[in-house]
Amino acid sequence: MLHGEIYLLCNLLLCGCALPLGGKLAGVDAPGFRRWMMGTLPAGAAALAGLYVPLAGLAGLPLSVWLCYRPEGRAAVRRCVVTTLCSALLVGGSVNCLLSHGTSPWVAVTGSLALEGFFYLLIRLLPAVLKEVRHVELQVGEKRIMLPAMVDSGNLIRDPITSLPVLVIPLKAARVLYPDAGMIDALRALPRGFRLLHVRTAAGNGLLPLFRPDHCWLYMDGMRREVSLLAAVAGREYQGTQALVPLAAIRE
Repeated sequence: MLHGEIYLLCNLLLCGCALPLGGKLAGVDAPGFRRWMMGTLPAGAAALAGLYVPLAGLAGLPLSVWLCYRPEGRAAVRRCVVTTLCSALLVGGSVNCLLSHGTSPWVAVTGSLALEGFFYLLIRLLPAVLKEVRHVELQVGEKRIMLPAMVDSGNLIRDPITSLPVLVIPLKAARVLYPDAGMIDALRALPRGFRLLHVRTAAGNGLLPLFRPDHCWLYMDGMRREVSLLAAVAGREYQGTQALVPLAAIRE
């Protein structure tokens, strides 16, 4: 049997690791140290209360997640509640499994922490899978347009002059931003502010009109984040409405 203070310490450690893992599973960056501590304490106290009241350990979970991830927005907090619950169940299940095989409590806790650390590092290697980009907003002068967005793992285009990642948008979106620009896709007579970018795709090599928007925002994980991107205009053959977001924009 564990003494109360030791049990509380073990649960603080386990809950402290479950919160960042839950956030990472939801595609949210780890909280700062202060918010992490604020979230860990209620979760550990609720786990201690669970010794006396069944299921009381789960009562502190929503509060802990809210304290950690409140700046990320309501949608992100709701996702984090679910993923942190899964993370906590992983922790508790691994501890119980190790204890059932006759290991000491400290070995069980250490093994569970190591398992969580492994999953956290594994998820960090796959950042684009866990990022949800729903919309892209572009501004040029007084003109703005918001487009549905899709993270394109095949979009590895970078501008060789600025080294910035390149977002690909449909031609009709560019015409909204530049209503007086005329034939934007006329490669031999580009409007002012445009230049050509050489790209290589599965279909072969080509040239795309390129411009730099005054502002570009990604609506990602419930947050509106400004990023530095250039925008290339797809040809007439692309009839979609989605903007193709490069992986590099998310990682940076």
